[in-house]
Amino acid sequence: MELRGRKLLFISQKAGFFGGVERYIFQVGALLRKQGVELWGAFAEMARDSERFRAGFDRLLPITELPELDRDFALVGVHKLSDNTLLQDLLERYGERLALFVHDHDVYCPRSHKYFPFTRRNCQLPYARLLCGCCGMAISPRRWSGGLRGELREKFSLFPERFACYRHFPHLVVLSQFMRDNLVANGFAPERITLIPPHIPVAEPAPVRSAATADAPPRIIFIGQLIRGKGADMLLRLLPLLRQPYRVEIIGDGKDRAMLEALALSLGVADRVEFSGWCLTPEEKMATADLAVLPFRWQEPFGLVVAECAAAGLPVAAFALGGVGESLIHGETGLMATPGDLAELARHCDRLLGDAALRQQMGQRGRELIRTKFCQERVLAGYDALLTRIAVATGGAGNTGNAGNA
Repeated sequence: MELRGRKLLFISQKAGFFGGVERYIFQVGALLRKQGVELWGAFAEMARDSERFRAGFDRLLPITELPELDRDFALVGVHKLSDNTLLQDLLERYGERLALFVHDHDVYCPRSHKYFPFTRRNCQLPYARLLCGCCGMAISPRRWSGGLRGELREKFSLFPERFACYRHFPHLVVLSQFMRDNLVANGFAPERITLIPPHIPVAEPAPVRSAATADAPPRIIFIGQLIRGKGADMLLRLLPLLRQPYRVEIIGDGKDRAMLEALALSLGVADRVEFSGWCLTPEEKMATADLAVLPFRWQEPFGLVVAECAAAGLPVAAFALGGVGESLIHGETGLMATPGDLAELARHCDRLLGDAALRQQMGQRGRELIRTKFCQERVLAGYDALLTRIAVATGGAGNTGNAGNA
């Protein structure tokens, strides 16, 4: 199906660069527009660097203006939205043209993180209203929305209603097989799910990294939000276990930054750790680093930053968890450890820090993997398949590009 002339609408919470969801929207939007797609966006709030983000759309408007829009979109993609009334309105308004892009576990997990409170063990159970509602309540009262009454309403009324609404979406899009399996386990119909990998550009030529010296040891980077699930504290805790020389840059920001800075001091590693804050162009950091250590605690739905590191020729050390394996092949593009095993992860890091040739070999293999698996041809084929399914379901009605308007 010809993409040129198609009119698409993306709906989400934040217009700006906040996390992986927003980077995905921006990157895939740029790819689709290069193919002649007319891309509209509707968002609830502005986020960091919103002007640059806005430039990625033919038209961007507040989410409050959605009811005034025409219905002539070939695809309406919902990325991050938790307003039950608006979700139901979208279902009624766009019907078969509506697709839910499932980026996170919050579609079927009231806690959003898919791990148990207190034990912090990752959860493998499907959603159940009573069990998951009680689990979701196990957070600090400071984080309750609207006090106890409001939080009870969210976990035992609004979330179940939203979950049922999500299950009525005619199309669902995931970025990884891991997330497809999670949806099926939670009762979503497999035939409604389309796996469309993200487009990960591979910059040419490959980055040329400086050789490590006694004065400039290999550089480890961590990129991500500074929150518990991303595991920056796990990186800090493994540093005293390393035998090879190193320096570390932690790139990102979040509510745990002060705690992490204090932790680095208490562990005696603060003199080798730099907290550089949020970065608009993380690919530049990846191009000059020697190793990425990404010890996620939670089950990453895809792990976009892992794939981006591979695209930059940067080997990754991480836990074998969630969707990380989509772009990290153990022994080929990096090394994976048993989830939570810091000693094993430290051994992997030592091996990579001490072997420049191995780092280069794994970095090259990572670029080859990304170039093949996450190329624009596969992404566009996925969107083409989704639009074809929508056209069949609607009898070809709706926006059909220039030919349909002739």
